[in-house]
Amino acid sequence: MISSKLVVTLLTAISGYTGYAIPGDLPNIETVPHQVLEQRVCGRPCQVYAFTFPSGEIMIDEALAVGSDHVATSILVHELTHYLQLKSEARPIRVTCRVWNDREREAFEVQTRWLRDTSGSIRLFSVEMSRLNLGGKHAMCVDHSRAALPKSWTKG
Repeated sequence: MISSKLVVTLLTAISGYTGYAIPGDLPNIETVPHQVLEQRVCGRPCQVYAFTFPSGEIMIDEALAVGSDHVATSILVHELTHYLQLKSEARPIRVTCRVWNDREREAFEVQTRWLRDTSGSIRLFSVEMSRLNLGGKHAMCVDHSRAALPKSWTKG
């Protein structure tokens, strides 16, 4: 279970970075087993840690230690950025590959900035960024990887 206090704190930071307004209602965040997440998002095994659906609902891998692991928490920051992106639209728009990539780029930038701003040192920030291994993952229209979830992000 992800605390509403953590969600509000993260939304406040994201709003400060992006200028997006924080809606009156918090997002519905559901933690689920990795296989359920894969099936809902990809319909097959894939590298997915969390996903924000067009409704604003967020599903996140229950193995992620959100709230206690900085890198895992940054994944929620990424998804909450998508939530605010969706809620900032007056009406739903057609999501083209370009729109998808623009949203992903912004979410990765916010995630990286949050990690930088909340890391204890530049050395720790560098270690956290290497754990994320974001190189080449900004264009996300299709899944290119089937890598396993790194154990260091998980509870067990």
